[in-house]
Amino acid sequence: MSDTQALLDEIKKMQKAQDAAGLLGLENHGDKKVKKAARKAIHVLRSKGVEIPEQGRSWNQASLQDMRQVAGPIAMLDMSASPGVTRMTLSLPNDDQGAALFVTLLDPNQRMLDFAAYFQTDGQQKRTGRDWKRDADGRAVDTEWVRQRILWAREYTFNGGFEVPKSIDDHLPTLGQAPSERPDPAWLDAALAEVEAAPTSELSDALVAANVHGWPLLFDANSLFESLNEAMGDIEDPDSVTAEQRLERISQAAAGNEALREALPGPFANTLDDVAVVFYLDGSLAQAKRIRQLAVDLRASETPETVDGVVHLVQLQITAAAMQQLRQGGLPGMDASPADEEEGHVHGPDCDHD
Repeated sequence: MSDTQALLDEIKKMQKAQDAAGLLGLENHGDKKVKKAARKAIHVLRSKGVEIPEQGRSWNQASLQDMRQVAGPIAMLDMSASPGVTRMTLSLPNDDQGAALFVTLLDPNQRMLDFAAYFQTDGQQKRTGRDWKRDADGRAVDTEWVRQRILWAREYTFNGGFEVPKSIDDHLPTLGQAPSERPDPAWLDAALAEVEAAPTSELSDALVAANVHGWPLLFDANSLFESLNEAMGDIEDPDSVTAEQRLERISQAAAGNEALREALPGPFANTLDDVAVVFYLDGSLAQAKRIRQLAVDLRASETPETVDGVVHLVQLQITAAAMQQLRQGGLPGMDASPADEEEGHVHGPDCDHD
């Protein structure tokens, strides 16, 4: 489509929308066909009683690119695809028309589970940006961070010897160069800089709201469950255990557990970062700040299992194990462990595990 025809099409849209200011800016355009069409459209609007401003927008030398109405690069993140799985959506306007829409699924280990690419018209892309902005009350995900996360996941998946969705390679020229290290959500820290974090006492409820109890096990929990059985062994009546006592025994069992210590600054912290983004977009800023701080603390500590709030994560992983047993027809108990799970396995949309 030529620039002239594209501008003529835009003039028709402006006339229909009664955009007199836009048309006025084209009445002296260098292209005679564009100028003639703009003046005719202005005459039609004036005859209908539409007020014509004294000065319009400056489109005198407008090209197709000048006239395009797009939202610019936009991105979204959500965790509704599957428990523990992050879905990232990125829309990048093309050089000529339309936009490339990329959708990818990442597991807590940063492996890329799926990738798909679509085409959006300019109008579709603009509406998508408007809808995302409205739903998040003006808050937005940093597009460069999402782009880097997608590329980082692709490299991590490939270098780990796992199969990479083939379709992503066709779009690497558009997505650009992969970062040298895992992208940190510094943009989120800046957005929450003036926010006071929710107290640790509210962390458990926030994690439950984020469906953390529905996550798959993110570490080999066999040794933890054994230690927890020992820690609970002196209790004659399990029904008499208070919530505080249970958390104390869980903390005792988690202390020094190497499998948990290794996983906390890895898949746990990775997924918590995305949970914090979801809370931020939902407007739960204090909870977003608290969860993001937990992820930062896990990465910074040499003994992350002792970090304030970790006990709630471990408790919810125990709940996840119990729920897994129920799905498999067994009875939940502290002495049970997910022996039939692959170590480090994360349930994804294409997973054939129950």
